[in-house]
Amino acid sequence: MLDFSITPPLIAAFAFAAANPLWLALLARLPGLRGRNPLQFLLSTSVGLAAWAAYLLYAVQSEPVAASDVLLGAMAMAAASLFYLEVWALLSRGYTLALLLALLRAGGPLSAEALARVYRGGEGLGWVFRHRVSGLVRAGLIARDNGILALKAPLGVMLAVACKACIAFLGLKRTG
Repeated sequence: MLDFSITPPLIAAFAFAAANPLWLALLARLPGLRGRNPLQFLLSTSVGLAAWAAYLLYAVQSEPVAASDVLLGAMAMAAASLFYLEVWALLSRGYTLALLLALLRAGGPLSAEALARVYRGGEGLGWVFRHRVSGLVRAGLIARDNGILALKAPLGVMLAVACKACIAFLGLKRTG
């Protein structure tokens, strides 16, 4: 007979994972974290994991907790974190969704050229390119010298080759 009961460590994992958006919203309002979206997400996920770990330490004192329950709870926490990461990435870095928001803020129809100009609070579509390039430079994946961009960093070359191989393996026609 199969046992479909949910154990307390798993219930706690679901509860702490469900609270992640609340912790993220609270952390985003702290003065030192405003505008630092990746750090906000990392900290909110860490708070959830720490709270769940504290619960487990407390629960172990009253009764033994099976290792399988801990592993299942950890998998639930990881799955929830991945789900939230996808949603968060779309909301915080989703350029396509940002175009929808720009149209909403405009309050009426815009030509493609006007939409490109008002995108990102007036920074225009060039912001996407500048933002992505600056991220690659900061990560050390490309080098910039007098306005010239080069794939010189070994890690950047390895990542580009790995991406090209994955794209070929998966049969993707276009990327980006």
